[in-house]
Amino acid sequence: MSKLIEVRDLKKHFRVRGMLGRTRVVHSVDGVSFDIERGETFGLVGESGCGKTTLGRTVTRLYEPTSGQILFEGTDIAPLKGRALSPYKRRMQTIFQDPYSSLNPYMNVEEIVGE
Repeated sequence: MSKLIEVRDLKKHFRVRGMLGRTRVVHSVDGVSFDIERGETFGLVGESGCGKTTLGRTVTRLYEPTSGQILFEGTDIAPLKGRALSPYKRRMQTIFQDPYSSLNPYMNVEEIVGE
């Protein structure tokens, strides 16, 4: 198998304004690395608020990464912008799951995955 996506030391930090106009930095994604092989299914699981959605949006370049590499079929798409990024964005999609609307409580895990 060949690697479809390689993520290396990906970081996404947000500047937020706090009380009295002070700003602070929130480290939403900090040093994440993983590979996804072509044809592989990749699931990201974690507690609420741990950065899963931010990671997905950063990998698919809906958010600008603070630092790190996102290699899509060997090309680092992290620094790309505008027209240079367009061909890659057309080929990526994140499916965010809402378990309350997508999981049938009357089905077992095998039936849900098979569906």
